[in-house]
Amino acid sequence: MGTAPARTDPSATTVPTRYALFSPEWLGGADAAFAALPADESAAIRIALDITDAPEGTADALDILVDLTTGALRFAPGHSAVRPTLAFTLTHADAGTLLFGDQTHRTRLFEHGGLRLEGAFLFVFFLDRILQQDVSGGLARLRAGTAGLAHPPGSPPARTHRTGPGQEDETAAVEAAYETLPRTMAVLRAELDRTTPGAQLYVSHAPSRTAVSVALGESRPHVPFTRRSWPIWYCCSKAVGAVAVGQLWERGLVDPLCPVAAYLPWFEGEGRENITLFQLLTHTTPLPMALDPLHGTFAAPADVRREQLRTMRIPPGAEPGTRINYAPWWAWFLLAEIVRAVDGRSYEHYLTEEVLAPCGMTDTRMVLTPEEYREAADRLPLIHITGGGFPAEPTQWYATEASCTRPIQGLNMRGPIQDLGRFFETLLADGRGTGGRILRPQTVMAMTARHRVGLTDAFGNADWGLGFRLESHHLGKEYTAFSQYASRRAFGHYGLWTSVAFADPDTGVVAAVHLNGKASQDEHQERMLAIGDAIHHDLGLA
Repeated sequence: MGTAPARTDPSATTVPTRYALFSPEWLGGADAAFAALPADESAAIRIALDITDAPEGTADALDILVDLTTGALRFAPGHSAVRPTLAFTLTHADAGTLLFGDQTHRTRLFEHGGLRLEGAFLFVFFLDRILQQDVSGGLARLRAGTAGLAHPPGSPPARTHRTGPGQEDETAAVEAAYETLPRTMAVLRAELDRTTPGAQLYVSHAPSRTAVSVALGESRPHVPFTRRSWPIWYCCSKAVGAVAVGQLWERGLVDPLCPVAAYLPWFEGEGRENITLFQLLTHTTPLPMALDPLHGTFAAPADVRREQLRTMRIPPGAEPGTRINYAPWWAWFLLAEIVRAVDGRSYEHYLTEEVLAPCGMTDTRMVLTPEEYREAADRLPLIHITGGGFPAEPTQWYATEASCTRPIQGLNMRGPIQDLGRFFETLLADGRGTGGRILRPQTVMAMTARHRVGLTDAFGNADWGLGFRLESHHLGKEYTAFSQYASRRAFGHYGLWTSVAFADPDTGVVAAVHLNGKASQDEHQERMLAIGDAIHHDLGLA
């Protein structure tokens, strides 16, 4: 009688050998995992990693090439002479989280203050989608061969469909919007499922007594966008903060031409004492955006961010006023510190009492309380990374409890886009809101006049007021801010390739739109200008 073959555990033959992250054996496995995917070195982004506590036998410096069109990754020890798109300095464990952690853990790397980042932060969003979706499965294979990772693979949260009360009212609002702004609604509808899963729109035009507030699509997977949803406004928040500076200017408490250090003595030294409020408001400081010291700590505790600014160094030879150096985080953190220093109230309390309340912005939050966050967390709109040929990816950027309940001045205001429209309506009414005055007419004119002229950048920025983007279509389509039909007096702001709001003193148009799909710069500008132009056509202003 024959002997039956010995049984083996199938899993025993499939468990790969695990190697330490960034060891020579691991790097060889990385080459094999992505060998089948092409990577265009001329178009890919380059990431430099510096590891602060590299274990023996592993690389403490690496370059990673990421092709955003194929999802291919290439790893090489050391650094090349080519300037990276992004440069991370972080621990060995955090590097593992960056590559292999789920989306929430990767987001939280920017909340504890232990990560340093230089470069174009906007690419972090698109890198995050590549790592999260792993369309080729190469990253999963590489993860299986990596020893000692801190976090298990993430599983997507359970998805539940929420309709809630009042959905009939939302449908009626959409139908009414189609009657009033048919061309605009058609353009907006076309963007759903193409570049965004959802949208909020507010348009008013006092001369024709037009007022439209509407929401479309989903705010997060299987959760409808409503007019009361709280999307994040990103840099549109900066315009609200600029008004606070204007108010303090009216009261004689600040002078835009004075150095920041005149109000914050701890900011002196290393050339920082020459930076003025004017430079912050017009984004003409001598510090390039890629060197924003809060890049890796934008949601960290305030004392961590303050220390980053206290030790900030100005590049040798950098001249203020000679180029646009957009400051996503650090400039408005300083402005918030100035508000507290000269008024006594925190930036959040000041704006709530002195700007939001007079404008009637009752549903806007400068920052959520922990209780508000926990109650609304599963309904807060999420930003989705879209375009580029990959599926839309919902992200946790600025949606975690830490980033919603800690103030990130100039970025994380949340509220219905209708409230943002009310803010610009107040400015268009010479500073008088439904609940009181926020600025004198002369100050509104001063804040929205052209103070930065003749400078442009690769992101379509051109003429600027004191905290406000100004219509610049006279410089070409690439610098058109709101619409080819808007007047040159139109002023407003963009919000990180997701939103735009503006007011036009010549036509009386106020518009605010939020798309929760973050597309590339070119695609975002194209869709926003299409919406802006359609609004003007519908109102008979084209």
